[in-house]
Amino acid sequence: MLIGNLILALLMAIPLAQESASIRVKITLFEVPFMIVSWTTARVAEDGSVVGTMVGGSTTGAFPAEAVSLQNRLPADSYSVDIKSAIREYMAYSCIRAQNITVYELAGHELDFDHQNGVGQEVAQEREDWPYWLSYRLAVEPAWKNEEEIGLALRLWIRRKDPHGLLDITGQVPEHLVLDQTVTVKFGQTSLVGFPSSTSRSRRSIYWLALSAETLGAK
Repeated sequence: MLIGNLILALLMAIPLAQESASIRVKITLFEVPFMIVSWTTARVAEDGSVVGTMVGGSTTGAFPAEAVSLQNRLPADSYSVDIKSAIREYMAYSCIRAQNITVYELAGHELDFDHQNGVGQEVAQEREDWPYWLSYRLAVEPAWKNEEEIGLALRLWIRRKDPHGLLDITGQVPEHLVLDQTVTVKFGQTSLVGFPSSTSRSRRSIYWLALSAETLGAK
């Protein structure tokens, strides 16, 4: 009995912080670039002749002006090819087929957060290889958490390396805040959030973040 009481006392003396599981967040950034696609469809007219009709248009023109969240769209362990397919399927519409939409994978990050302090983290990357030519900063902060899901506060700045774009006073391409939103991610699932590179529908890219989260062992 004495030994049992001693063990119980030792367990009760362990700080609560050591029993708290940390959270691992996986983030992948994708881009759907602006493209004009077209193809010809054939139909038989009333007189029996074959008539060709040209269809197509901008691959990014129909995307909304605001960010779009697709919560718990895929399993957390989905491959990149599955995420790209989900993006294509969402962006396809009457004039644009999913197979005509190009999706680039730009970068991936894994961030571990201590559930006790909830301090945010920031990652950044620069791409100078064709066809990307951009740099970005992504700030991620846990906003809330329960047993089933977590809310992630996201802020993303992008600088497009367009040699014909406007420069700031230092001669650099200015950085733009393109996303400022809290996204809900269910543990074991992948949520997608898409957003345009600018408010203009002309030659804009659409960016997508794929987000998943899991609880790690007690620290």
